[in-house]
Amino acid sequence: MNIDPTGLNSYFFSDLAAGKDARRTKTRLARQTILGVVHDDLARFFVIYAWAGRLTAADFMSKILDVYEEYRPRRYGVEANGMQILFGSLIREEAKQRFGKTSRFSPIYQPTNIDKKYRIRTGLQPVLNFGRLFIQESQIELSAEIQGFPTAQTMDLIDSLETVINRVAPKIPKKQQKNINIEEYAEYLRNSGCPSHLIYDKVKQFELENIA
Repeated sequence: MNIDPTGLNSYFFSDLAAGKDARRTKTRLARQTILGVVHDDLARFFVIYAWAGRLTAADFMSKILDVYEEYRPRRYGVEANGMQILFGSLIREEAKQRFGKTSRFSPIYQPTNIDKKYRIRTGLQPVLNFGRLFIQESQIELSAEIQGFPTAQTMDLIDSLETVINRVAPKIPKKQQKNINIEEYAEYLRNSGCPSHLIYDKVKQFELENIA
């Protein structure tokens, strides 16, 4: 689907892949990533940019700054675990020189006490289960990682997707999130052909079990 981000704030995240996951495994090296989303008042996330690859640090920094200049995100997170914090500092200094003090880069620390696959699964479950994630047809690698998770050969993009949704983009107020979840469930029941006289009872039960 084509996504028009007009009027919506965008949020980006990049991973240098220079930490423990960048060590050589039997199949691959972790890739650098740039992933950007916009989201609306219904807590839907639209992926507007998804890239993964391997560049020199200088070329990767240049690419990040070019993407920043094109999209001017509300916030751009850069992973700061381990030595990546130094790379993030260099980006922020270069951004100040290029864009002035208004650049919005910030360090993002991943939780180190949580298994990555568990973090990705639990972090994306609410968005995927309620159909609140939209990606473009051209984003083939991201789609493959989502569909193949957790056994796909790569998880660089889906990892960055979970991060940008849960640690870069702003949190939706709990009251608003509750209303969104209830409305989505009611819409699901209507679309599935549930009799109208049962929808009220099912929604109330859903609210008690999942949102209380």
